[in-house]
Amino acid sequence: MREVAFILFVIVILLGLTALRYRKQISALLSFGKMLSDARENARGPRTVPAVPEKKGELVACTRCGTWTPKNNAIRFDAATYYCSKDCVRAALTH
Repeated sequence: MREVAFILFVIVILLGLTALRYRKQISALLSFGKMLSDARENARGPRTVPAVPEKKGELVACTRCGTWTPKNNAIRFDAATYYCSKDCVRAALTH
């Protein structure tokens, strides 16, 4: 067991001396790897996830002004008559 510990100690010392000797090259290699990683991420596109659009359902045209409005937000009078706002309803009733 002592021999194994001594051999591991010698290997760690040799790796440390090698890293000390070639620290500039190791640093350059690490920065080059980071540069490649950043370039790969930038090539993929933006990091933000696009928001999922809200489902508004079927659209209907306002009978008076023609504005398209979600069916669940429109003011309905009969099967085919929809208005986009109270102002369009008032304007339709006054004409």
